[in-house]
Amino acid sequence: MNDNTSSTQHTSATTRPTIIRLPEVLQTVGLSRPSIYRLMKLGQFPQQVRLGMKAVGWLRAEVEHWITSLSQARPGSMPEQGLTLQRTAA
Repeated sequence: MNDNTSSTQHTSATTRPTIIRLPEVLQTVGLSRPSIYRLMKLGQFPQQVRLGMKAVGWLRAEVEHWITSLSQARPGSMPEQGLTLQRTAA
């Protein structure tokens, strides 16, 4: 097997969509479950993907893009898109 074939197979395996479940989302973004669902309702966090009658997940790429967008929206950074988070009164 030549190196080009091996490299192509590795690349396609790493770029296919991956679904992550809530515990991994919580650990990855560092937010609480209620915060994630509140941001989803406001359209400020990726929407979940239904996996079954009682199972949901999120596309890893969308969650990672959300994190990147936040880091680029920090003061002193060049924002990619005008993402703003607003704290709502409890």
